[in-house]
Amino acid sequence: MALGDSRGPLNRRNRYIAIVLFSAIVVAYEAVAVEGALRTAHLDIFLVTALPSIAGGLILIAFRPRATQKLMLSMGRRQWSYIMLLSLVASVGVFMWYDAVNLIGASKEAILGGGSSEVLFIVILSALFLGERLNRWEVFGGLLILMGVFLVLVNKDVLSLKLGRGEIEAIIGSFFLASSAVMVTKMLREYDVIPISGIELMISGIMLLVIGMIVSPIVWPDTFGWILLFALGIFPAMAITTYFAGLQGIGASITSVLFSLNGILTVVAQLSVLLFITNADVRFPENLALALIGGAIAFIGVYLIERNPTGQVPKVDHIEHPH
Repeated sequence: MALGDSRGPLNRRNRYIAIVLFSAIVVAYEAVAVEGALRTAHLDIFLVTALPSIAGGLILIAFRPRATQKLMLSMGRRQWSYIMLLSLVASVGVFMWYDAVNLIGASKEAILGGGSSEVLFIVILSALFLGERLNRWEVFGGLLILMGVFLVLVNKDVLSLKLGRGEIEAIIGSFFLASSAVMVTKMLREYDVIPISGIELMISGIMLLVIGMIVSPIVWPDTFGWILLFALGIFPAMAITTYFAGLQGIGASITSVLFSLNGILTVVAQLSVLLFITNADVRFPENLALALIGGAIAFIGVYLIERNPTGQVPKVDHIEHPH
């Protein structure tokens, strides 16, 4: 009985680690799909950021309509103000992320954004506002992950000190996304993940659509473009739910460190796309041998985090598994 009790928290922790890794895979394919929508299909940047968010929000709300209605009726002015601010911060982060993908490509954005700077921002913000701390094995594993991601995606352009608009957007957008991750962690201590995710996606998408219609004339797509835009809504619905579930289960710091693997997974996603679309315009690391070494180092880092015998799942008032 004692053995079962000691292993229970670790099994639960490993389950949340798997959820976060799945979320990283979803985001990797999302980045490649966005790159195709912007650079190949030439869809409007505001439509690509806004409509998939709205569609993803509708999917989640339809999945839990009663819970969403109950949540909306239970929130007061203070909670609504907080979620509006959260949605604004998230919308800025998503716009800069997508625009950076359009300007510098999914792989380069991954190393500057989700694969490096976003992790750093979340760890710092979590320490400042959530009181989270990583133990020595988690720190060491996290450093290995970051090193591996860098080796996979390194090229002469990344090593250059010159920063263009795309690079700057990738870094600043990561700060906004990191801020939204820390902000939503507090809400998930009181509310269910799916209703909160659905509401946040809906509001973020509406904000982006309104801003896009104000700042510039939007180029509306053809029928195929509309289908593509709403199909893209599946990605944020899946990614945001699994990511936020990880925040509930293992905290923002460890979730963000694991999520840095999405840089490596973006390269894998690009390779898999080429299997079906041989003429797809994708960019790969210049040194494939170095990329393989980096991938091995990164997954060693994930193994160290997963096998950590002292890791504890932070206490959350209410947790509901997304599946």
